[in-house]
Order: sequence, then structure tokens, then C-alpha cells
Amino acid sequence: LSKKQLHRLCEQLCQSVFEVKGKSTFKEEFVTAGGIDLKEVNFKRFESKLLPGLFLAGEVLDIDAITGGFNFQAAWTGGWIAGEAMGE
Repeated sequence: LSKKQLHRLCEQLCQSVFEVKGKSTFKEEFVTAGGIDLKEVNFKRFESKLLPGLFLAGEVLDIDAITGGFNFQAAWTGGWIAGEAMGE
């Protein structure tokens, strides 16, 4: 994507509303693998290095760990750090 296209995509995503309606149809939760390359993230703020002002956390990042709450903790901590940074 060009910088202009990436900026437009960011605007569209930030203005989108999503409704969570429950668990999957299989009633099981799994971690998704893949996502934004970690080299593109400033982890002091969980902010995109390519598009400052875009904050990233949870499963949009290329992080996956073993079962046992590690993925939850990574998502919660990243979300908290990103939220704090957005409030600055």
C-alpha cells in the first residue's frame, strides 16, 4: 500500500464500529498467528513506526504464545500501554 492508501485505511478502521456477538461457532478460542511485523512497532507506546498515531495491540500483532494466558497478558498489557500513550 502507498502511504496515502495506508493513511486512508487507518482512517476507515478508526471510524469503524464492530459488534462482538460471542464465542466462535465451535465454542473454542484459539490464537491467531501472523499480523503486523514487530519490527514496525514502537513497544514503549505500542505505536506504529510507519504511521505515527496508529496504536496496535493484541492479535493485530505478530505475537503468539503457548496456551495458558500468555496471549491474554500480551494483549492486555499492550492495550494498556497503547491506551496510556494515546492519552498523552
